Amino acid sequence: MNRLWRVGGWFGIVATVLLSLMPPVLNESGGHTDKLVHLTGYAVLMFWWAQLVTRHRWKLAVAVVLLGIAIELLQGLTPDRQPDGLDALANSGGVLLGWLAAHLLPNLPERLAARRAILPAPHR
Repeated sequence: MNRLWRVGGWFGIVATVLLSLMPPVLNESGGHTDKLVHLTGYAVLMFWWAQLVTRHRWKLAVAVVLLGIAIELLQGLTPDRQPDGLDALANSGGVLLGWLAAHLLPNLPERLAARRAILPAPHR
């Protein structure tokens, strides 16, 4: 289960980088819907990795915040994107939410594996 969880986490990082550097998918005219996407995405990313990194999570949180800042700066090098401090702030808020969620729901991979071991095998 831990291996699958780790693969999912790396997939999340790759998806975050790719989606952040490709041309925007959302129409950003007028609203701040993208801020909610940033907040949610980084909350999920932090929560996911916090299930694997259980000691010194503050270091993980710093790393994820720095990833968000680095991506924002890299957007300045793309033709279709521009850095946005509010995006970086939304990313950081998402990291905080993910950290809190991981604190409230710790050891999810192990709990899911234990639950799966308890469930009866499907009949064929």
